[in-house]
Amino acid sequence: MLKISQAFSLCALILWLSACTKPIMQVSPKDLDIYAQNANYYLNESLQSLPAQSPQDLEKIKSHYLQKFFAPWNESPNMDLHSVFWMRDFMLKSRGWGENAKPYSLQETQELLDSMRLESYPSANQKGIITKTTNVRAVPTLMPKFSKKTGYPFDRWQNSLIFAGTPVLITHFDTSLRFAHIQAGFVYGWVEVSDIGLVSEADSVKIQGFKNYVTPNADKVVVKDSAGNFYTRARIGQIFALNKEYESKDEYEIFIFKRTDSGHTKIAKARIQKQDFTPFPMPLDSHMVADFITQVVGDKYGWGGMYEERDCSALVRDIFAHNGIFLPRNSKAQALYADNYQDLSKLSAKQKERFILENATPFYTLLWLQGHIMIYLGSIGDRVIVAHSAWSVRSGKKYDNLLGGVVITSLYVGDERNSYFKKSKTLLEKIGSMSDMSVLAQRIQNGELRDKK
Repeated sequence: MLKISQAFSLCALILWLSACTKPIMQVSPKDLDIYAQNANYYLNESLQSLPAQSPQDLEKIKSHYLQKFFAPWNESPNMDLHSVFWMRDFMLKSRGWGENAKPYSLQETQELLDSMRLESYPSANQKGIITKTTNVRAVPTLMPKFSKKTGYPFDRWQNSLIFAGTPVLITHFDTSLRFAHIQAGFVYGWVEVSDIGLVSEADSVKIQGFKNYVTPNADKVVVKDSAGNFYTRARIGQIFALNKEYESKDEYEIFIFKRTDSGHTKIAKARIQKQDFTPFPMPLDSHMVADFITQVVGDKYGWGGMYEERDCSALVRDIFAHNGIFLPRNSKAQALYADNYQDLSKLSAKQKERFILENATPFYTLLWLQGHIMIYLGSIGDRVIVAHSAWSVRSGKKYDNLLGGVVITSLYVGDERNSYFKKSKTLLEKIGSMSDMSVLAQRIQNGELRDKK
């Protein structure tokens, strides 16, 4: 029979274990109510003036961007299998869960790995172009892989979204021939063959010879071909080559790319409204960055471009593409790109915030922490304000502050639900570095990055 003291201890232990196993609660952080969800609100008269860019500067930036954009057509297949097929090393070690909340079996994972035929890579070396905005997958399947049963929306096999009109090098096929492995200027992965068209040498020369481009000034603008059929939804960050021979007061004529029944690419044309597009690239302008961010605030979170939505790095890539800045796919690579960063990891939280406030360029500085990247907008009082696309921020062991998409917050978002005993680090405490896109643009137009990847 238990003594009273033993019974009390047992009850205390049960209560403690119950508290530890209490389900995570999804809540809405106060930041979403406190801070204006409109980036234009953070523009003010004291914003640092960015250096003026001449037409010659913009031509240099455009040339650098297009060199990166078309790089796959002037390269050979990358033979570094560890970087190209980075998912391979994790497939058997961490098989994960499927869409039915059940774990993948070793047999299922092995069959998927075998379908990649890595022993025969590269089995192709062919220029291609994306003919339909589509997903780039880490493995040749549309099935998801979650790290845990409740791992939505983080499908670890979803790599990126890739826009229609993007040049790629086709390097390999899976056993079914449903998927082709591609290398683009910013990503490697598997794409459904039905979304790619083969490009002949003559057409590759012609396409690379297009000189003038436009980019949308609004998101998800519907583009139809000359017959009135849907082609794509033009996205902020996407570029389209202009037909210089077409003249109209209200319209542009652009080149689009369609896959023929034989799998090749047909160069076609479409007309778009000038009011929806702007010449590419655009000069550095905080007001335009603010406008673009405001347009997408409230958009749903899309891990790896899932459902044609944006995650944190896709938001950054797309926002600054209109300035001709060609950034890598993932957040860490963006932060470190061209050594254009300042290391903040050794500073205290207070030192970080002070350094950012004193040195960052509103609307052009990126703030990076492991697995996440944000755009600095300025400050409210002594607090840094950022725009970012995020799923959630954890507070303590109990609360998951749901953001669910593109939002504007402080770096203390969710901190109101931290406690002394159960405290998660704030975004501010996790900041590792910052990088300035206006400085990067100057380096590009000065020719400093000409020969760098």
